[in-house]
Amino acid sequence: MSLFCSISGTQPLHPVVSVKSGHVFERDLILKYLADNEGKDPISGEQLAQDELVDIKTAPAQPTAPPRAPTFTSVPSLLHTLQQEWDATMLECLELRRQSAELRQELSHALYKEDAAGRVLARVMRERDEAREALASVTATLGPDALARSGAPAAQAEGDAQMEGVEQAEAGLPADARKRVEETNQTLSATRRKRKVPSEAATVDQVKAFVEADKLTSMHTTKPPGVSALSLVKEGSIVVTGGLDKNVIVYDRSSGKITATLKGHSKKVTSVVASTALTEEGLPSFVVSSSLDKSVRVWTPNGKKTVYDCSSNLSLGAEVRQLVLHPSNSLALSVQADGTWAIHDLVGDKASTVLTGTLPSDEHTADPSSIVNTAIDVHPDGVIFAVGSSDSRIRIFETLTGKCAATFEGHSAEEGASDVVSLSFSENGYSLASAASGSSTVKLWDLRKLSNAANIALGGDGASASAVRFDPTAQFLAVVGSDARVYQNKTWELLAQNDDNQAELTAVAWGKDSKELVTAGIDRTVRFLSTPSE
Repeated sequence: MSLFCSISGTQPLHPVVSVKSGHVFERDLILKYLADNEGKDPISGEQLAQDELVDIKTAPAQPTAPPRAPTFTSVPSLLHTLQQEWDATMLECLELRRQSAELRQELSHALYKEDAAGRVLARVMRERDEAREALASVTATLGPDALARSGAPAAQAEGDAQMEGVEQAEAGLPADARKRVEETNQTLSATRRKRKVPSEAATVDQVKAFVEADKLTSMHTTKPPGVSALSLVKEGSIVVTGGLDKNVIVYDRSSGKITATLKGHSKKVTSVVASTALTEEGLPSFVVSSSLDKSVRVWTPNGKKTVYDCSSNLSLGAEVRQLVLHPSNSLALSVQADGTWAIHDLVGDKASTVLTGTLPSDEHTADPSSIVNTAIDVHPDGVIFAVGSSDSRIRIFETLTGKCAATFEGHSAEEGASDVVSLSFSENGYSLASAASGSSTVKLWDLRKLSNAANIALGGDGASASAVRFDPTAQFLAVVGSDARVYQNKTWELLAQNDDNQAELTAVAWGKDSKELVTAGIDRTVRFLSTPSE
């Protein structure tokens, strides 16, 4: 009976068999695959240790004694080189076959969704035509005077029949989500304006003494390298990051270990947010991530070795540029590259998109579809949210209705400024900070006067900010880009500056009581800045 390697499909020289799956492999080929793929079986995907591979003895005389050491020009040396090339080719063919199967499945899903959308559109158009015919029949029977006596002009009645679906979409959030937003607003707004800075919060002198106290290196893989998103949970003891390597990592600082690696996105992760509610194990009850693969994924604990599973995968039809968690801890808001924004309800077994909107048409946006939405942040009370776009402007929308309430010129007056890359509301809800690509200025906007209240010049040739973040006490503003800086609120005095990073910083977050500043960047490092005593 002949044996064939499950990877190369040829007869192995040194056959081994997996005690788990029962598949036969060439020994050198399977060892190389396990080393390159985190010890996973190439056929079943299960964890496979080297000691779980058993040699198969095919003849009493094998194995034979090893040959004498060949020279570089000998025939055995050439054969060995050819064998290595063959092994590499077989591994590449296996990976290509796997990728081909995944692409076929994705294409099948996409075609099914397109077909379903076409059927829905055809049904809606048919119902519209039927409604128009019914209206025309009633008008011909009763005459226009009957419609006038009922208080509904013919044109208005026809418009109502035609735009019924749009009116429902413009009505705003569903009742359940609306109730949660209103309750959150009432709870937070009742105390926020009277809230004083806690006695245990960081002082100006403590922030001035910020230095690098700790760091996490080699976060995410090197293909490609970089941390693109950051979120803190459990007063900063749990760090959630998203990377250019398409993965989301949950790291527990108390144990110093990676709790979970969430794989599923097919392109760069742009944002990650985590629930403030914790499970019995002390983990976030959910993690939400967005990606350039046009999806928002919701990850929930599964009680297994992988810790989290993707419970919902929301396809939004365009690259998702940024994501933010609503103060109610039950909604997430995102902005897309096609000029739309969306609100997602995270309550229930499956998350769903409950409200979407586009940019309003005005003198600055004659064609809103040509504008890319690039940044978003939600007000501390949750009743409004801000959207930054590729036209350098900032627009304020109402959460309940989705209507545009105000428009700021943003960075449009600055030469060379383009995408608004980061927005941050102050904790007291009066100010909004913004940063734009190509802009050397961080702008502060007064929400009460709807005006530009202050500007922070970053200085230097080509200096720009990639992220801004007010601290929870509204005392400080963190700005990261080529370095990390902390400014004092209102006076905008530079309190601290750190340039230990080896590459551009992409994300920033504040730790407990604003006594710690956490940054992440393209150098695959998460840094923790605090006073030496802390």
